[in-house]
Amino acid sequence: MEAVEHPRPGHVHPVPSTAVWTIPNAISAVRLVLIAVFGALLSADRDTWAIVALAAAGISDFLDGYLARRWGQVTRLGRLLDPAADRLLTVAVVLGLAFRDIIPWWLVAVLLARDVMVGTVLLIAHRHHVASPQVTFVGKLATALLYLFLPMAYLVTVAFPDWGPLHAVAIAGASVAAVFYWYSGVGYVRDLRARMASHAGRGEVSPEGPAGLG
Repeated sequence: MEAVEHPRPGHVHPVPSTAVWTIPNAISAVRLVLIAVFGALLSADRDTWAIVALAAAGISDFLDGYLARRWGQVTRLGRLLDPAADRLLTVAVVLGLAFRDIIPWWLVAVLLARDVMVGTVLLIAHRHHVASPQVTFVGKLATALLYLFLPMAYLVTVAFPDWGPLHAVAIAGASVAAVFYWYSGVGYVRDLRARMASHAGRGEVSPEGPAGLG
């Protein structure tokens, strides 16, 4: 999620950053439920409903951030809940598809290793009171490509098993997305390390910033 924008006339009034019960936060919470539903349906080979749950989770990923910014409802809980749901969705999708032999395990290792790297540095940065970096265009692009090509690989395998070349295109697209994913992750790590070194030298405490890295 990004910084709060002042709502236009006629829109919902802003809420305090400490608010809990907001519509965007409720949507993020629903996404967490949809992740569990997707995993259960995938493991039970209920592919049609699993794809529906995955599509709904993807839509909610866009909707909660959009409404939070438009209505001035960016909250501290939302800054934690939204990226946590995003990461869990990514993990659920890549692990579930790998167990079904839809995507290769090396791709799972590449994607999860990037998240472990960024997550570890984020934890260290927060202990030093350094805020999370802004989401970059490359990070958003990488996430969008993953949300496009991973479901494509799933859909092709389930609905069009004879379309092998299209599945290969989906895996190739996901591999390109993984490159962008790592590129953005390295950028986040460099940013965090530079700001930790700068703040340590000046003895400053960073103000709270937006979370949610793509």
